[in-house]
Amino acid sequence: MKKLILSIAIVVIGFTAAHAQDSTRVRKAHNAAKFTAEQRAEMVSKTMQQKLTLTDDQKQKVYQVELDRIKKNDEWRKEDKNAMNGKTEERKAFLKASKEKMDAILTAEQRKTLAASRDEMRGKMKDRKGNKGPRRGDKTPPPANN
Repeated sequence: MKKLILSIAIVVIGFTAAHAQDSTRVRKAHNAAKFTAEQRAEMVSKTMQQKLTLTDDQKQKVYQVELDRIKKNDEWRKEDKNAMNGKTEERKAFLKASKEKMDAILTAEQRKTLAASRDEMRGKMKDRKGNKGPRRGDKTPPPANN
């Protein structure tokens, strides 16, 4: 009887360990770090071309805007935390300018589709976040625990 219980325990531990190592989210995040800024910008522009039916000219412009944004974000990540805190306004201004450039490239219908797609992603992220409480700057009160 002891051998049977021990065998079952070993099998359960083995399956648990194998399942824990097969996290696709971790794998995707790890693989994303291996891509260059140009490759990431190409992936974003290709995805946007599929979702928004961009023309080739629009795709090239979107690629350039995304490449600039990705390179700037990489540059900011390399700086230390103290420098990042002081440049919040600069970052917001840069992101706003990038959004305005993107809006200038896209048609009204494409902007509408992009906004809907982003809202959907925000909703998914909010659902994934669960009830962990409000984030810094979040205006909504925490959920009541009943």
